[in-house]
Amino acid sequence: MESELLRLNGILWSVFRMAERSWLLRPQVAENALTHIQNAVLRLEEVEIPLLEDTVAAYDSLLLTFGSKDINLQKILQSIKESNDNTRRNFKSHEIKVCYDLGLDWNEVENKTNLSKEEIISIHTSTQYSIAMFGFLLGFMFLEGLDQRIWVPRKDNPRTKVDSGSVGIGGEQTGIYSLESPGGWQIIGRTPDQFFDINNKTPTNFTAGDIITFRKISSKEFESLEKKNG
Repeated sequence: MESELLRLNGILWSVFRMAERSWLLRPQVAENALTHIQNAVLRLEEVEIPLLEDTVAAYDSLLLTFGSKDINLQKILQSIKESNDNTRRNFKSHEIKVCYDLGLDWNEVENKTNLSKEEIISIHTSTQYSIAMFGFLLGFMFLEGLDQRIWVPRKDNPRTKVDSGSVGIGGEQTGIYSLESPGGWQIIGRTPDQFFDINNKTPTNFTAGDIITFRKISSKEFESLEKKNG
């Protein structure tokens, strides 16, 4: 499939004609692709684009569908002034407390990274993440921005049960289990914080694009907070 390069919101995108009225855009960036996609969606929403009917944001692409096949996409994108503002200002920041002593996979994570537990925790807590998306179960947060030094593949044999609040690493991402479920992520800790309640009208106050940081707590602190939150 042939593509061309166009600029939107300060970066280059590969553009593929998918159908008569649809184009697929992929950001040409080494990391944080979804953050750029979210920012582009926000920018497109700020500007009235003639005949733009739908935008569908995926993990590494953006699909634009127009009401006509006679669209000059390059001209449209060039007409959008690049925003100098950091659109993340509209997102909230959250600090999540993690007891790393409750990690289940430290031996495997240490072996695969050639780093000590203390070094991995230091890296994990010194990074600022953004919520890339929610899935594979309700409220599960995929977090973007994991330091490449602690990228670890998922387990070959997933667990049949992972506790809610478990914090794990799966490839290039870190994530938080909102509910008890099976799972194959490498578990490095657990949070007592409750950020998802399926029984609430609004199950979570978190949204894609929000900023996440982790703070290390002790087992004693975890037990106290879990009892308080429970």
